[in-house]
Amino acid sequence: MKKKLLALLVIGSAVVASSCNKIKEATNQNITLTGAEVTLVVSPKDISTGSVELQSATATSDIDALIKEKASGFGLKNVKSLKVKTLTAEITEGFSATSNFSSFKDLSATLEAPGKTPFIASYTGTPSASSTSISFTVSNAVDLKDLVSAGTVKYTLKGTVLSKPTTTLTLKVKTTYDVVVGL
Repeated sequence: MKKKLLALLVIGSAVVASSCNKIKEATNQNITLTGAEVTLVVSPKDISTGSVELQSATATSDIDALIKEKASGFGLKNVKSLKVKTLTAEITEGFSATSNFSSFKDLSATLEAPGKTPFIASYTGTPSASSTSISFTVSNAVDLKDLVSAGTVKYTLKGTVLSKPTTTLTLKVKTTYDVVVGL
């Protein structure tokens, strides 16, 4: 009798635990966040044979507030995963026939925070001269929860200079994130 009662108790506990996990999973929400827009001012650079740093800037985002705005009742502590959805760069000033994205090849954007593993997105090849914006290829398999939870992220743009731009280019770099929050 005791064995049957114990077996029922074990089975009942497993069912309750399983149900609790299903409830936690059911409360998960998928949201899209837009991080801080970062302005990079790229001065004319000499032609290079390899990748050089074009510019870097640090941005601060209150990811906790952004999450609370999109998913009431949740915050940074509730993030299950945070992955880059898109990373784009747009020329907002200085665009001309001789100063544009076609002056560069194999561009990369690095997001980094002290003590965290950097995230690198790339644009392979040379954009067309008429392009005022580019979209970097991102890996949506990399979880950046730890990196962006630092609050301050450094953005660095690198690339090979094919032809020296004749004017300073002002770029706006924008990142959107796919975020899963839950209990």
